[in-house]
Amino acid sequence: MITILSDHTRQEVGERLDAKLRERKIDTDLISLADLNVDPCYSCGGCTDKTYGQCIHRDDADIILPKLMRTDVLVMVTPVKWGSYSFKTKRVFDKCAIIGDRHYYCKKGELVKGKIGRVHTFVAIGVKDQWKNDEKDAFKNLVAENIKIMNIKGSVHLVDDSNISACLESVTEDLSQ
Repeated sequence: MITILSDHTRQEVGERLDAKLRERKIDTDLISLADLNVDPCYSCGGCTDKTYGQCIHRDDADIILPKLMRTDVLVMVTPVKWGSYSFKTKRVFDKCAIIGDRHYYCKKGELVKGKIGRVHTFVAIGVKDQWKNDEKDAFKNLVAENIKIMNIKGSVHLVDDSNISACLESVTEDLSQ
């Protein structure tokens, strides 16, 4: 199962990727953040002791997190702001810590966590009208660090107005294997 978590962009990249994967008979679940309300993680620790594995602040993460627990591949489609995930995407990503391994350990000199549920692959698709090199580098480094911390396979793709179709074809091909 592939779950696409999409913060809408005017190019509808998440929806287009979902359609391409479904054409290839790949089981997908598209979660649009457009109408969902996810509050920030307050780092209160409630999910590790008061309501183990569940955020004590109830919001639409209750809809998203169970789906992420059952997925094998998580694809995040996000507009890129200042080299990072969008506001809505970042909030969901922060809440994913609830379903990941709560313990860090050292692997090859780096602190890493266990993976989220069954997720073995994380794909980030950053969308921007026009990229600047420093913003490309910042986003690639952010995603690489997230992949390292989650201790899973992953990749990053940069989409702009000039390469939407080619990028979606490349991602579809990679996810089809």
